[in-house]
Amino acid sequence: QLAEKMGSGNIDVDWTLNGKKMAAVNTPHAFHQVDLKTAPNQSVQISNKGKGKVYARLTAFMQPLVDTLRAAEGSLRLSVNYLDAAGKPLDVKSLKQGTEFTAVVTVRNSVEQSFTDLALLQVFPSGWEIFNERLTGTQSAAETYNYRDIRDDRVLTYFNLGAGQSATFRARLQAAYRGNYYLPAVSCQAMYEPREQARTSGIWVEVR
Repeated sequence: QLAEKMGSGNIDVDWTLNGKKMAAVNTPHAFHQVDLKTAPNQSVQISNKGKGKVYARLTAFMQPLVDTLRAAEGSLRLSVNYLDAAGKPLDVKSLKQGTEFTAVVTVRNSVEQSFTDLALLQVFPSGWEIFNERLTGTQSAAETYNYRDIRDDRVLTYFNLGAGQSATFRARLQAAYRGNYYLPAVSCQAMYEPREQARTSGIWVEVR
């Protein structure tokens, strides 16, 4: 119905991008989309050769380079620590290439209510590598969870947590590639009660 109100005939237009003639558009469909690579100071000119009206819209999408949300907690509380190979506290803001270390996350339930199906998300910088301990057989038997998904850049852990209880999870890592990277926030959320969540704040880190 909308297309009928816009007029009859094909979309038939010539157009240029930054003064360069692009492939003409001639289609019987009411809508047509062209994806453009982003670049500064782009200009688009359109010439309508058809009988009906043509409405053009230029839309841009962006993803922030860093996470701007602040740390937050409520019923669920998070603590994140990093330990070196000897089990001593480690500052991860600047690591020597090849350093092996462990991320230790403790989730505490501070209320008299049990939570089922909590989701803990740890995303790591692209300059760090994750050891998949399920494949090496070195997974800690002390860690209890429903399911754990270890990917190239993140670890997702799903678990239950009783009233007033806490749970600790570890991920073995290595500072693999030199450079500056952003370490995103660690977050934990009740999958069926999204208001129940906790998160840290992200930081910049270096592998030197």
